[in-house]
Formats: sequence, structure tokens, C-alpha cells
Amino acid sequence: FGRFRCRLDVGGGEGAFLQAGAARRPRLGLKLFDLPAVAARARARLAAAGLQVEVTGGDFRTDPLPEGTDAISLVRVVHDHDDATALALLRAARRALAPGGTLILAEPMADTPGAEPIGDAYFGLYLLAMGRGRPRSAARLAGMLTEAGFVAPRLVRTRTPLLVRVLVARSPQGSPPGVNHA
Repeated sequence: FGRFRCRLDVGGGEGAFLQAGAARRPRLGLKLFDLPAVAARARARLAAAGLQVEVTGGDFRTDPLPEGTDAISLVRVVHDHDDATALALLRAARRALAPGGTLILAEPMADTPGAEPIGDAYFGLYLLAMGRGRPRSAARLAGMLTEAGFVAPRLVRTRTPLLVRVLVARSPQGSPPGVNHA
């Protein structure tokens, strides 16, 4: 995260991921977007930790994501939703992200080499409990990122690929039609 100026964590919960990142990169601007009730808890938690984070409450299905960041993270968010909702979220992230910015998508992924049976069991139980969502492979997610307008999606190695795999993709240098990042 050292090359970024500001990161938005979409579906950031109470801000644990941002707080951990702030400890390593104290000058990085931080924003969090989550449902209003969750955002209120995040605002209080992050303020109590002495962090200045721009916290916005909203629903990504109906509200625009905050702009002005060169990095957006989606941590364990996309697999909770069906394809149409997940693609709409990726498109919203693309619109909000500054030209040339980076999207970081981190979550468990289907078809993780060497862990297929465990992954199938995990997704079966987790998604049954959630009542929605679907497992996706890294290849499927990379295709969705491309469909949403991102370029050069690539898988980044993680220490625990069964728990989390990371895809990063860039926003093209030019703004999409109708977006002004000035």
C-alpha cells in the first residue's frame, strides 16, 4: 500500500482491515463504505483508535461509492452476492476509482489448487448460512473485473490461499464516460 495516497474499503465492516493497514502506512488516507448502521459503529471504533477515516454509510446497490481514491479494497464481499449484484459492485468501484488506480479483491475463491474438496465444503456451508451468494474461481472473477472495465487483472500469491486469494486490477488511465475525477 506504500504507493497509494488514499484507500477506500468497501464493505469494510467496523474498520479492522483499515486499522491494521493504518498501523503499517500511517500517512495513507483512509475511507470506509458500508451499510449505515455498520458505518456508525466503524466511525466510533476508528475514532476511539485515534484514526481519521472518512466513513460513509450507504448501500452499494443504490448509492454511489465515494470517489477520490487510488485504491479500493473489497475484502470478503463479492462472494456474498449473485453475479448481477457482484458485477454492479465492480462497475461502481470502477466508476469511483481514480484513473490508473488499483482494485484489490480479497476473498476465498473456488477451484483453489489442492483445496477443491475443502473449498466446496466451505462454500456449501457458508453460502447456505448466508442464504445468497456463490463461489467463483479466480478466472471467473478476473473475467468479471474485465467486464466491469478493469484492465490487467492478476492473481497475487497469499500465504493461506484456502482462506483468501487476492486479485488486483487497474482502472484504465482514462476516466469512464460521465465520470469527473478533477
